[in-house]
Amino acid sequence: MISRSNVFQTLVQRLGPSFSKLITKFTNFPAMSSNSSTSANNTLKDSSKLELLTALRSLESYAINTKKTNDRRRKLFKLMTWRQQKLCEDVGYLQKLKRIDVSVQMNQFFLKAVSKHSFETFGLSFQDYHLLKDHDSPTQTSSSNYRVIESLGHFTRDWTAEGEVEIKPVWDYVRTQVDKLVKPQDRAKTCVVVPGSGLGRIAHELASYGSETERFGAVHAIEYSGLMHICNRFMYSSPENSSQSKNYEIYPYVHSCSNFYDSQSQFKSSHFSTMNQPKNLHLNHEDFRYFSLQNNYENIVVVSVFFMDTAENLVDYMDAIQSLTVPSKKNGVKNGYWINVGPLKYGSAAQVELNADEFALLRKGMGWKDVDNVKTVQEPNKYGENGLVGYITHRESMWQGYYGLNMYTSVRSENTCK
Repeated sequence: MISRSNVFQTLVQRLGPSFSKLITKFTNFPAMSSNSSTSANNTLKDSSKLELLTALRSLESYAINTKKTNDRRRKLFKLMTWRQQKLCEDVGYLQKLKRIDVSVQMNQFFLKAVSKHSFETFGLSFQDYHLLKDHDSPTQTSSSNYRVIESLGHFTRDWTAEGEVEIKPVWDYVRTQVDKLVKPQDRAKTCVVVPGSGLGRIAHELASYGSETERFGAVHAIEYSGLMHICNRFMYSSPENSSQSKNYEIYPYVHSCSNFYDSQSQFKSSHFSTMNQPKNLHLNHEDFRYFSLQNNYENIVVVSVFFMDTAENLVDYMDAIQSLTVPSKKNGVKNGYWINVGPLKYGSAAQVELNADEFALLRKGMGWKDVDNVKTVQEPNKYGENGLVGYITHRESMWQGYYGLNMYTSVRSENTCK
């Protein structure tokens, strides 16, 4: 996910060739699932525990690390002549830097709440940090400050009114296709799997979809990143079976001074509230390639959103999807479905990079039949704005990130329901 954002673009420019050292290599995380925001997992295996501790340390260190960047701005500012400094100070530059510090501290207040909730949820303590001493590695998915910064953008995208413009076209397609595939009366016999679920908005919408008697039997949100996983869990930190929620305010745009017309845009805040976790929603911290279902369902729907192009090995992902969805007497599955929404922006270590047409042929060769296929750039009036959908983009900025999407719905050739 990080590679899609403005934060990443800035990072690449600064790091250059050394960035390749940060490429994440997949490891097999053990399953860690919960359908209650308050149920602790006190028997974490080492790999998951290390990943979560790394994420928590990054959250705790956010303000210190971010203020270093702001202090560097001050040092660079002093390289100018006294006259030049005075001219810039008169227009409010140094005051802006002070305001950035204040906003960063406000973000840290929020991130400490996320951290505190995670320590309580997983039964961790600060003494557990000693486990990181022998395991520090740049390859861990939650080990750097830019990932924390991007998580603030994901909160805005997934859980605020401002982010609706990015979420709505995605959810509109998913909802429309789900309605075509599964009748309301069959949802209780249906499990939906959402790999790469991020901060969980799409999984949440799926779990909440329909009346109380027409909900899906289960929705599994699967996230590899410990940081994204604990942020998703935090959204359900409201007391169980309570209507009480906590309101939070963050400042997701203060980490760069580039591409703003005015300070109001840079210091624009985002607001959201915690909530109760749907009873049929299960949050899983693990590698999707090794995910398996413990219960049998007649219908399995995989919903992949901005996910498939994150693979190092695309066929690995497809094999994992196939293992969940192929009907057989052994798994009790009668119908397997796959809904996808996303671009094809491959990472720097992708072992195969297919275009949309090649991808469609690959699906066909692996037993899938497309029943819907939308290329939004070629059909601009269907979804998004002229076929483009933003991704963690600030609509008041001079730099904005938009993607054309490859949307498709596929059914297994072995399905009972034709």
